[in-house]
Amino acid sequence: MNNISGFDSSRLKAAALAPLQTKSGYKRRTNVRITTAAVLIAFLISLPILAPIVHPIAPPLTPSHVHLHIANLPMFSPRHLLGTDSLGRDVLTMALYGARTSLALGVLAAGIAVTFGSLWGAVSSLLGGIVDQVMMRIVDGLLAIPTLILLLALSALVNGPSFQDALPRSVLAAFNVTSYSLGLLPFATVVTVIAATSWLEAARIAHAKISEIKQEEYIEAARALGGGLIHTLRRHLLPNASRIILIQGTLLVSEAIVMEAGLSFLGLGLSPDTPSWGTMLREASTDLFMGNWWAPFVPAALISLTVLSVNLLGEGLLQLFGYDDKLQ
Repeated sequence: MNNISGFDSSRLKAAALAPLQTKSGYKRRTNVRITTAAVLIAFLISLPILAPIVHPIAPPLTPSHVHLHIANLPMFSPRHLLGTDSLGRDVLTMALYGARTSLALGVLAAGIAVTFGSLWGAVSSLLGGIVDQVMMRIVDGLLAIPTLILLLALSALVNGPSFQDALPRSVLAAFNVTSYSLGLLPFATVVTVIAATSWLEAARIAHAKISEIKQEEYIEAARALGGGLIHTLRRHLLPNASRIILIQGTLLVSEAIVMEAGLSFLGLGLSPDTPSWGTMLREASTDLFMGNWWAPFVPAALISLTVLSVNLLGEGLLQLFGYDDKLQ
């Protein structure tokens, strides 16, 4: 009975269900990505929370306190689950406290970059004309410079003694800089340098999205009713472009953490007394020659896990908001 006039009804049924199955599978993969990313990110966020619980340290001791008599202990040693480095510092403690710095730096640098870049691209698109061309040519010119070269040049500039000497005393006091400590100045300079090299893509994405939105009739109606530049941006353009801006900001977090690791490894990042995954990699690079592979492995694994989780979240949000097909 399934075959009527030589036509197989099962094929018709399969053809009718194919789009539904494809859509269902697509949605399932999106949910898997977002769920996996959420679990991994929750684990990463728990690391700085667990730091004072797993290894409480009272001043003036710090996670970088040296114990040479227990140097290079292997993993799963008593009282040192992940072993120690060549200076006898507990790797687990350094990783937990380093998570505070690395994650905070990544989120802060990404937030500054995506905010400035989105405003730049949105204002450029809304103004239009020669102003738009000049502003976007500036972005294109900076994008033509390799990111690594620009990053190293800015880092060398702001880390030089002449730059620090030129800062007003009020700024130095705000960052708790003293004659024996740089305070929060290295953290602030690294955040600034990373944000200064990461806002360009956010500007281009925001410019393209705002250029698309401003053609809508309700934008023209808002202008006709006397809506100014700031009002149009705040009430209409940026809210409607917030999804793609949010995704770009999410992806910038992992890029910022990788950049910090690279700068710290080259000696242009955070100060040695500031625990971060990047400084751990730099200081543990020489431990490999002593057979200590776990000291660099732990921060490298955490950086890789962060990049994986953030990219999974970004891809999941792209698919959830329907941008995946448009970008392919």
